[in-house]
Amino acid sequence: WIVYGEVMENLATLKREGKIREIGISNASVEEIEIAQQVLGEGGLVSVQNEFSPRHPGSYDELRYCERHGIAFLPWSPLGGTGGGGRNVGDRFSVFREIGETREVSPQQVVLAWELALSEVLVAIPGARRPASITDSAAAADLALTADEGERCSRAVGLEIG
Repeated sequence: WIVYGEVMENLATLKREGKIREIGISNASVEEIEIAQQVLGEGGLVSVQNEFSPRHPGSYDELRYCERHGIAFLPWSPLGGTGGGGRNVGDRFSVFREIGETREVSPQQVVLAWELALSEVLVAIPGARRPASITDSAAAADLALTADEGERCSRAVGLEIG
């Protein structure tokens, strides 16, 4: 069995030797992020990449930990992943469709704007195959949800924030 702290120590050695530039971790619990912080020291861990989307909001505690410690949080599959998760987000979670209709934007833009509003350390990088999807996703950076809209989105995915 591999001890997580030993893995972090090995990564720290590789960084000191100049073999890697920065250290990020993926699929990490708060406890694992804390271990990484202890081993790597302040500023040694630059990012955490965990699954986070309306379908999978389970890494909210990890996002909050990253926010408190200035660590970038990169949600993988921020729109909900494969199997039509991103395409169907407005069907699965009507609040994203409803807000999108009111604002005249796509449900996907609303999802990304909601995620970006959750924390300044969150960096959403959705996958896209079509130029129109890329443009649509990029426009989410300029969409500012109201506090009420953000709360409605959070409640719809089962997050109690506040």
